[in-house]
Amino acid sequence: MGNNSFAQIPAAVIGTSSGQIGTAIAQQSLRGVLSFCNARQMTAPEAYIRYSPEIFPGDGEVTDESTKAFLADYMKQFLIYVVRVMTVIPRP
Repeated sequence: MGNNSFAQIPAAVIGTSSGQIGTAIAQQSLRGVLSFCNARQMTAPEAYIRYSPEIFPGDGEVTDESTKAFLADYMKQFLIYVVRVMTVIPRP
């Protein structure tokens, strides 16, 4: 009780679903939990990715070039965010 592994930790939420809004609803719920846990959430860019077996055939492969480029940029943005958060709020 009183210990929280997520407090002050940088976090980003990303998801995929085959439907139009499935990941958006799931992400909204997860953001609420992370907020309650006092995680430092990256709020932009947001990432709602359409899932299909053609785009994600398995083993971590991404076949669609625009999706691949978006994911690479998202991770670059998250790295920048992590560095900024950890500079301001260093972990003990």
